[in-house]
Amino acid sequence: MFGLYLGNYLVEKGRISQAQFNDLMLQQKKTRVKLGLIAVKQKLLTLQQAEEINDIQKKTDKRFGDIAIEKKYLLVDQVTHLLDMQGNPYLQFVQVMTENNILSMEEIKVVVEEYRVDNHLTSSDISALKSGDIDRIIPVFVNLDVPITGECISLMLRNVVRFISSSIELKKAYIVREYSFGSLASQQMFGDHKLFVGLASKGNELLTVANAYATENYTEMNEDSFDSVCEFINCINGLYASSLSQVNIHIDMAPPYFCTDKTITAKGDICVVPVLINGEQVDLLVSVNSHVSIN
Repeated sequence: MFGLYLGNYLVEKGRISQAQFNDLMLQQKKTRVKLGLIAVKQKLLTLQQAEEINDIQKKTDKRFGDIAIEKKYLLVDQVTHLLDMQGNPYLQFVQVMTENNILSMEEIKVVVEEYRVDNHLTSSDISALKSGDIDRIIPVFVNLDVPITGECISLMLRNVVRFISSSIELKKAYIVREYSFGSLASQQMFGDHKLFVGLASKGNELLTVANAYATENYTEMNEDSFDSVCEFINCINGLYASSLSQVNIHIDMAPPYFCTDKTITAKGDICVVPVLINGEQVDLLVSVNSHVSIN
């Protein structure tokens, strides 16, 4: 995921073109990160040691890890750990950047630090983004300490990654009491707590959710595509209602509802979490224990 954040940052700064970024993302999907790159990033090998092993590989039919063990640079357990990390999306992005001679590893370090400072992030936040673990990434952008709201948002975003796309980019969440939209699929829940959960977009961006969930190729937000998004929301809210019931919190779900070109107003807070899915922005909306109306 961090490749999305860093890549878009580089495009915004004019360091790479949008076409270059799109090509890098395509290459990343096909890339298996080299063990030497991971070992250097993890500070288990120096760059010189990694290059030495690469030179040996050119002359012998041996794997990188086996040579590192023979040279006593790495232990067997360390090689096993590195092999487990080969699917890390950040390291995949670093590899395609360096292989295409766009940025060196040292330059990437500098850019990552610039990104951190410009976005007011901590080193811990950057570590979370690099991990690719959605459970670690969500708290960087969303305050999960708010009861019910945080749990609901986390569950929805985890399932966006699971069912819609593993390549999403979150933006900082914000609070409003009024929200205008072009397309909205939503559901309200009542009982021990009152909840409003919706997915909205300015135009047809909700198609990214509809098409992925239904495995269809809708071209416009019509009844069928809205039904797909509503089914997704209903499924996730059902999971949440079930989890609440296990701690004696009971809620009932109203039928999902969709509409276009209206405004949501609430007497309390509406938490808006912008989510970029395949470059298209969809907003997750969650409001708890507040009267919500759509006009």
